[in-house]
Amino acid sequence: MAKNEALSLRAQWLGNRLRAARTAAGFKLVDVAEYTGLADATLSRFELGTLRIRKSYIRDLIDFYGVRAEDRAVLLQLNEDSWRRDWWDGDAADLDVGFIDYTWLEARAAGIRQYDPILINGLLQTPDYARAVSAAGLGNDMATLDRMVELRMTRQRIFDRETPTFLSIVLEEAPLRREIGSPDTHRDQLVNLIELARRDYLDIRIITTEAGWHRGWPGPFTLFELPDPHPDVVYIEGLVGRTFLEDQAKVQAYQHAYDELHAAALPPKKSVAYIESVLEGLT
Repeated sequence: MAKNEALSLRAQWLGNRLRAARTAAGFKLVDVAEYTGLADATLSRFELGTLRIRKSYIRDLIDFYGVRAEDRAVLLQLNEDSWRRDWWDGDAADLDVGFIDYTWLEARAAGIRQYDPILINGLLQTPDYARAVSAAGLGNDMATLDRMVELRMTRQRIFDRETPTFLSIVLEEAPLRREIGSPDTHRDQLVNLIELARRDYLDIRIITTEAGWHRGWPGPFTLFELPDPHPDVVYIEGLVGRTFLEDQAKVQAYQHAYDELHAAALPPKKSVAYIESVLEGLT
């Protein structure tokens, strides 16, 4: 099946919300079909986010499912915006963006490609490293910290599937050398990275400072390769918000940049050897 560039993240999020509302109300698709007069297949496509929903239909579905007043506005706004390409979450401060998040994409991607010059990716972090990273700004709020670490470890279950999600990551040299947490935490993280780098579904490559100037200068980004027919998405996180790029011309620009970064990095075996050399140099 080919990619459908007419689809959007909002359409997928809306479909997931509608499916959740239908299930919570105890209805099957056949029940909804009888109420609305729409075919089961049409309703299924609504929930998959592969078919745009008319405003009159979304209102009928919301009424039938008994959606709470505070959630109605979210669903109606998502439907209004389902045609839009690209968005910054600051555009939608009134929406429940807790549902519209990075982990939603991460769990559904067939493949993930990431460039990170700052940190070791959360999918590769040890619990202690994740705790040290997450602790910044939390003070003594240990309950929140525990939840954040638990979530990060839960995210790593995408590698426990029968067909693990493929992750290709290009790391700068700096995250390997930057001590986050205790010296033991730093050392254990590097040992974990070396072990992970030998797995078939992980492609971990290091760009050393000897590589010189390269296409990573704008900063970290993540490419989510979504299953057909959904188009691929670029995720960029900034100080005051997150940006999701769906316009395929923009996505392709990042794909080309990643290909160049990937080519500039050390190949897998040399990357492992480089991580080992950093580990050996720790005092």
